[in-house]
Amino acid sequence: MSVRGYGFAIRTTFVFLAFIMQLLTLLGFITFASALPNYHRNNTIQCPIIFDGRILLNTSITSFDSAATSPYSPQYVKGENLTWSQILLLPNTTSASRFDSPSIHRPLEVTINDASLFRTSQGLQLGFRRAGLLLKDDKNPVGADAADQGVVTFHWSVKQDAARPMNLSHEYMNVWHEKADYSGNQFTFVGGVVLKVDGGTGEDTPEERGSWKVQNAKNQFVFQTKIEQDVWQSFAIKLDHANK
Repeated sequence: MSVRGYGFAIRTTFVFLAFIMQLLTLLGFITFASALPNYHRNNTIQCPIIFDGRILLNTSITSFDSAATSPYSPQYVKGENLTWSQILLLPNTTSASRFDSPSIHRPLEVTINDASLFRTSQGLQLGFRRAGLLLKDDKNPVGADAADQGVVTFHWSVKQDAARPMNLSHEYMNVWHEKADYSGNQFTFVGGVVLKVDGGTGEDTPEERGSWKVQNAKNQFVFQTKIEQDVWQSFAIKLDHANK
């Protein structure tokens, strides 16, 4: 049986970049991330950051248990009676992601297991394993923060952990942007075999197991690429809030 996973043993860095389009006065994010350190790419465009999920080099694992020291909410969304310091890892790696400066940042690893059961008002979600990091400054009401206005792009990088491989006969929702009314996602970045209820076929094939997929708000697949096992993979998704 396939089980959805909302976080897993994969090294992840998040960065949300934005710039002002002076003529259109739209707040947005640029796909090529030109605000990043010069060792990646020199560019004349400068991009202020709205929400930055990157982890500083001196961050301790217990920092994620407090809103005062974590870029993420210490409460959501995770297994009952677990703390983030029990879920997250700060792995040592010899390579930096597209968005990290090795002298400033470090990767973050999310793990799940059978204790990763989230409790809703209806009880434990037994069909799910959840460990979803939520940026603490993100506000749920529509238009409540800059990330919900104009054209925005989400940037992230992922890398597999060979010591904790994903069981890709299952569905792994890695990154998604949920609608304010919780009726669905505006986009979903998913790996493994996607269940029929989530828009997939539920069929366990080598192609399904071995690919990252992007779904739109209707759960339609709009992009697919191979899951690499030993290198960083970087992605960007643009949302146009002005022209829904």
